[in-house]
Amino acid sequence: MRAVTIMLSGFLVLGLAGTAEAKKGKDDGGAAVPECGKNTKVARLNDEGIITLKEKKKRGCIIDVKALHPTQSAVGMDAVECKAAKISSKAKAGKLDEYLREDNRWVPMVRGPGGIFYLTDHHHLSTAVWNADIKDKDKKVYAFLLADWSNMKEDAFWQQMVKQHDTWLKDPAGQDITPAQLPKSIGSLQDDPLRTLSAWVRGSCGYVKCDPPGAAKDEDDLSCADKFPNVTCADAYFLEFKWGAYLAGVPEVKDALAGEASCSQQTPLNTQCLDNQYDKLNKALPAAMQAAAAPAAQQAVGEGAGYNSVVQTGIAQPKHCK
Repeated sequence: MRAVTIMLSGFLVLGLAGTAEAKKGKDDGGAAVPECGKNTKVARLNDEGIITLKEKKKRGCIIDVKALHPTQSAVGMDAVECKAAKISSKAKAGKLDEYLREDNRWVPMVRGPGGIFYLTDHHHLSTAVWNADIKDKDKKVYAFLLADWSNMKEDAFWQQMVKQHDTWLKDPAGQDITPAQLPKSIGSLQDDPLRTLSAWVRGSCGYVKCDPPGAAKDEDDLSCADKFPNVTCADAYFLEFKWGAYLAGVPEVKDALAGEASCSQQTPLNTQCLDNQYDKLNKALPAAMQAAAAPAAQQAVGEGAGYNSVVQTGIAQPKHCK
């Protein structure tokens, strides 16, 4: 009888330990996240109009980047190279899952006709995962659903996407394109050097983008929105493309980027091409900063685009993120 009691006590201890471990996994964000699919539910806004991290974890899902459909034609491959290197480093340190689960790295999507998931932001992060030096089975991102428009007809769906500013229907040259001309996968996105230059101008506070909810910052790391509280920050999707289109018309920028500056996407990314592009962009940056503060910029980009009239010193992203 005593042996049976001891055995039962042992099972009880093991059972409680297992329950505690399961509870720990749930509380520390280690709970399993389902694959994105037909049962994925639209995330709900809170009273402040924000989709919280708790809500993303509750209704979100995980998706292979190969299953994501872009809503823009291009990205800045310079930024992709940087992010891909960081993702590879996180993976080697066993911290990739933790990194991708952070609030500001969950990617927003809409579900369109045929149940297709369309990426509405974080194209650079998704492309970096695609190009990172990690196993194919790990090339996934955490996502949440903004809207389910899967019952719409194709034309009505794209009209809604344009209305909600969830797609950028222009090619890297700034010419209008149709939805059918968008890349069918993340791996088919083109390189737009002006998108990279625009990001450098933004990073140098040439224009001011709002800080995303949940963005992690060091105590001494002031964002442009912090540094310029009198500037109305912008939070619109595809803001960098709008500024890139404006910068494309600056003569000094055009001269600096003369010739073939873009780098085709490939695995691994063409570092030699990106190095040459980097030098050209660095040469164009001072003129881009002057142009960003010019009165003509505000007229070109319109209201609500983070225009900053104070000329800033341009700071290029470190080459290869070193």
